[in-house]
Amino acid sequence: MPSPGYTSPMQPRTTRILQATTSEQLDAARRLFREYASSLGWDLSHSRIAHEMDLLPGSYAPPRGSLMVAYVIDEPAGALGLQPVPEGCRMRGTGAERAGELKRLFVLPEFRLLGIGRELMLRAETEALARGYDSLVLTTSAEMMPLAQHLYDSLGYVETTPYRDDMPWPEIRWMRKDLREQS
Repeated sequence: MPSPGYTSPMQPRTTRILQATTSEQLDAARRLFREYASSLGWDLSHSRIAHEMDLLPGSYAPPRGSLMVAYVIDEPAGALGLQPVPEGCRMRGTGAERAGELKRLFVLPEFRLLGIGRELMLRAETEALARGYDSLVLTTSAEMMPLAQHLYDSLGYVETTPYRDDMPWPEIRWMRKDLREQS
């Protein structure tokens, strides 16, 4: 059995990542985000993510954002959003105004351990650099998303101070990756 965060050397050659722009691609992202929320036990009736899904691509729209959907053959397998850190909740002195924020990384269970999450994260780095961000930030929960922790660590994300003031949950892990070293 592979260890958590394992990336198979036999990644499917039929995996492709598209920026969701068509109604079909946006619907695929919505379905994946619903599955993401459901997997975490979130109530979608009155939540921030439900509102976010209604407005897709919303803050993930170009030119500052990107909504990426990974497909295996023609089947939506995973999604990831890149957005600017919302201006109204940026914490001063954290560099949040120059950072892209990653949200909602999710890969369907049947497609996990194929490297799709890693591919989405690497594509997000490319997208972030093209949009002028100097770093990427994200929040995560080790308890709720254990596989993701290994992925973030393996890609060079490090713990950082909170960069938003609207997420008061103490179990959140705040992470950052400096992209200037790569460019």
